[in-house]
Amino acid sequence: MKKYIMLWVACTLSFMSCGDDDSAPALMPSERGTVTDNDGNTYGWVRIGNLDWTTSNAKNGVPVYELTYYNGFEWWNAFDEEDAEDLAENYFPVYGNLMTCEEAMNTAPAGWRVPTDEDWQQLEQALGASQTDSKGWRGTNLADLFRQEGEGTELAMKHGGVCTWKAVYGWMELELEHVGEYGYYWTSTVDPSYTDFEAAYYRKICYNRGSVERQCGKVDKLMSVRWVRDAQ
Repeated sequence: MKKYIMLWVACTLSFMSCGDDDSAPALMPSERGTVTDNDGNTYGWVRIGNLDWTTSNAKNGVPVYELTYYNGFEWWNAFDEEDAEDLAENYFPVYGNLMTCEEAMNTAPAGWRVPTDEDWQQLEQALGASQTDSKGWRGTNLADLFRQEGEGTELAMKHGGVCTWKAVYGWMELELEHVGEYGYYWTSTVDPSYTDFEAAYYRKICYNRGSVERQCGKVDKLMSVRWVRDAQ
């Protein structure tokens, strides 16, 4: 592939500690159900603490492989035909869509929202983390619980990478990076300390790390999205 490399990683997860007071509870969701978005995609959800979280990445909005841009004269596809076909067949079914922060907030199903930074902190605390309000990598086993499938939290978060616009020889194109290595998930909370551009908080997981990174990124990046709502 010319614009991105699909990195398929088979490994044993390593557990990295960042505090003796963190724990990894055997947490079971108190409720489960399904929700359907405006495009007809159905997601499972689980209740953790006082919040309901979807258990697969959002697939609505404009599919990343169909994105276009205006070059000043006409509209161009962000990916060429070969790359777009590969994304549609191999990436999208596994990792879901990638969206800007704004699109994510505009496509949430009725009654649901893009998690705020506080929502993510509530999830992290419910999963045993004691320090959640600092930037950087936090929590001993958070990412392992985020990734867990089947019995347990069943959040099943994926390492879908991140997509950014890049200027190449005067043209714009999308570049998908870190697939299979990192997972990036939006929050809807903007950090006002950034004055040169608008930036929102996100969460990042790494395939071989148990902690979760809390950081900020430009809102025009394309990241994975989970939906959340207050427990009904």
